Amino acid sequence: MKKILLIFSLFALLASCDKPFEMDLPLSVDQRNISLTKDAGSTHVLVYADGDWTAAFTEPISWASLNKVSGSGNSDLVFTYSANYGINRKVGIVLQKDNLRDTVWMNQTGTISQPIYNPEVSQVPLLKYAGKATVFASGNVYYCADAIYATAIYPKEDGSEEEVLIDGNDSDPAHWITSFEALYDRFSFGTAANATGAERTAKVKVTINNLGGLTFNKYITVTQGNSEAEIQLTKTTEYFEAVGGEQVVALTKNNVWPYMSALTVSAPGGEWIKDIRLSHEGLVFNLEKNTTNKLRSCTMELTVSLLGGDPVKVSLKVYQKSN
Repeated sequence: MKKILLIFSLFALLASCDKPFEMDLPLSVDQRNISLTKDAGSTHVLVYADGDWTAAFTEPISWASLNKVSGSGNSDLVFTYSANYGINRKVGIVLQKDNLRDTVWMNQTGTISQPIYNPEVSQVPLLKYAGKATVFASGNVYYCADAIYATAIYPKEDGSEEEVLIDGNDSDPAHWITSFEALYDRFSFGTAANATGAERTAKVKVTINNLGGLTFNKYITVTQGNSEAEIQLTKTTEYFEAVGGEQVVALTKNNVWPYMSALTVSAPGGEWIKDIRLSHEGLVFNLEKNTTNKLRSCTMELTVSLLGGDPVKVSLKVYQKSN
């Protein structure tokens, strides 16, 4: 008789083990790390709770969505995601019930195993004024530029260095590189005015958050002096061939080229002149092919206006020959 009771007790114990233990918990999930392929798709997350709960991403993203942001009791979430043409990426789904929290991490493989991002310069000289400097770059990060971030490296008096994240939230006046933003073909960083009366130097380290994969570190040396803005062309008139393409006109004075955001361009009648900008090499622009069978011309005027300084201007009369 005792053996029979023991057998029944064992069966009852085994039956109770068949139920997911999470169902008896105030808040839990069926898994906390989910691997996703690079292709678009959707996946389910089972939520176990004994009351109302909410769901939210750990950060704002554009590549995925949830079918709902709240629920009650045991339920499921549908996480829908787009194809990943960039590097590896992840986001967390934070579940909360009262003061309880749990996080499910979604890890999506990327198409790019080796991200490339090559700035066109390694040295950026700046004026004493506050402003935003822009550096152009080439690479393969068209679909993942939002994963690029930067730190500033400041030399200290004892010979050591201090590295801080450039996130726009640093209130230390000694950290004069104040903001950073990146696009697939350029990045910009803001700087405070130099009121020290002396030249100062720091490095901007640009990198990318490629989860579990290869990354890069690009260093830009930034030197901020006390100079006034200057710009001057070697000539005021230039002739170009009908075939067009990228053109570079040398400048005898040009210490304002980093300040792309402070540049305004006027080129009336010059719809055939594209992508006008300043670079460390000079005035850069693209000409469309001249198919009009006649000489055409346009006067470009460039103005750089920096906060606290007088605007500087330069103009160039552009002629493009016909076929």
